[in-house]
Amino acid sequence: MTDPYQQQPHQEGQFYGADGYPTPQQPQQQPSAPLPVPYSAPVSGPYPAPYSGPYSGPQQMPYGPFPGYVPLRTSGMAIAGMIIGILALITFWVPFWDVVAAFTAIGLSWAGMVQAQKPGYTGQGIGIAGLVCGIIAAIPAVIFLVLFFVAIAATSTSCAFYC
Repeated sequence: MTDPYQQQPHQEGQFYGADGYPTPQQPQQQPSAPLPVPYSAPVSGPYPAPYSGPYSGPQQMPYGPFPGYVPLRTSGMAIAGMIIGILALITFWVPFWDVVAAFTAIGLSWAGMVQAQKPGYTGQGIGIAGLVCGIIAAIPAVIFLVLFFVAIAATSTSCAFYC
């Protein structure tokens, strides 16, 4: 009986892999029928298929999304509330427009936060940012509006020519 762990001598025509063990040899047989052509191989032409490796450019996905997957959408009301809130912060010195913009930003951001809690929507953080911008813009807007009316009232009661 021979030891199976004993190193065997190399035989003529036998190839050895990186691990030192002989690679399995398969008997040479001619295929009885032509091999099937893969679906991505070109049907005809003498030229090989173009390179389609990982860096060859955009590839079309062979499969769609898995069943039950619904892509998330960002709440449009939250985005609109944040944009109007930022504009209200920038233009806080415009008397009437800024009050309307600040309260519109607050309302849209609040509605966007409510919509972001529903399934299929995101944008909770954007809604919070718009709400904060709207509240911060509303404070100086109301102050400037009050100062605007006080200035108009002060100029209209002054005695200029007829006292």
